[in-house]
Amino acid sequence: MRFEGNGIVWDPKENKALCRFEDGSIETTDKHIIDGLKKAGYKGVKSTSTSAKDSKEEVADEEVTKANES
Repeated sequence: MRFEGNGIVWDPKENKALCRFEDGSIETTDKHIIDGLKKAGYKGVKSTSTSAKDSKEEVADEEVTKANES
């Protein structure tokens, strides 16, 4: 999943940096980062790089969505 932003996003639960935006964006399939960015109010869009990455990304996004709904 691709997110647009600047600087560093802090993870208050872990008390460390969650991620750093490089050149105004970050692409990740990491469920923890996707969840943290969504909770921080960032809107993600699905990556357009490779089909393997896209399917991995969809699974991560689906797991985050299900966890947030419960």
